[in-house]
Amino acid sequence: MYGAVIGSDSTPSYTSLCFLKEIKRRNHHAYYLNIDKFACEIREGNVTVTYGGKPINKIDFFILRSIGSSLSAEKLEYRINLIHNIERMGKIVVNPIEAFMKARNKFVSLSILASKKIKVPETLITEDEFLAYEFVKRNKKCVIKPMIGSRGIGSVLIDNPDIAYRLISQLKEKGYTLYLQKYINKPGRDLRIFIVGDTVLGAIARESNNWKTNIYQGAKEVKIEIPKELEKVSIMINQELGLYYSGIDIAEENNEYYVLEVNASPLWHGFHRATGINPAVSIVDLIEKMIKT
Repeated sequence: MYGAVIGSDSTPSYTSLCFLKEIKRRNHHAYYLNIDKFACEIREGNVTVTYGGKPINKIDFFILRSIGSSLSAEKLEYRINLIHNIERMGKIVVNPIEAFMKARNKFVSLSILASKKIKVPETLITEDEFLAYEFVKRNKKCVIKPMIGSRGIGSVLIDNPDIAYRLISQLKEKGYTLYLQKYINKPGRDLRIFIVGDTVLGAIARESNNWKTNIYQGAKEVKIEIPKELEKVSIMINQELGLYYSGIDIAEENNEYYVLEVNASPLWHGFHRATGINPAVSIVDLIEKMIKT
């Protein structure tokens, strides 16, 4: 069997290496493919996808880790359609590009979850700086964050509407859509729940004295057990977005749970350290079952 991990870095990340090692451990062939070396060719009514000028027909499955960041609209559209064409070849892509893109955009994913009555923080997405200003005034303490991003990079906590207005105006001038959330007063931690298929693989609390509780930002990971209610919600979220696996970030406030975001290509350094679980094992297990059926 042949498997490939698709990424946007010149060399594989820790998480991509976990996948490559697991694929090889099962005596399959494993490749790391940088997304910018693919090409699509339309000829005589057929679309052919190549990598480095060579066909990809022998590869049985692809694990999509990244399509890149800070992309132009044109490049983003091309890369999305590139992965669609790989799927049209009958290849398994994990996570599928449609689900991957739903999770990648916080506005899209939280909109879907809210429509299913899953609790998310009060959120405003707008291009109007005055509406954003009023949102901060009303909610007192807010987080201004990138609509597409990870690791907490670029997120700002603010409780002064006038300072918020200055920042918001600068973001608008640079062409950004304004994405604001009411701050959830979590008790010095949030939860990362890891789902594979219809199973909760495990969960950790990410504890920090900082309001940012990302491992990348210095939070400490602690293995935890979560209530059955939260397990069911997490599995439902994975299914609603069409994902095969995900890392779901949840905040607690006054015994209520709020979904902050859903990660379609989650990092798992902290999760692996705290739980001893390497998610690559269960994900490749799932892929093998999909191929056999």
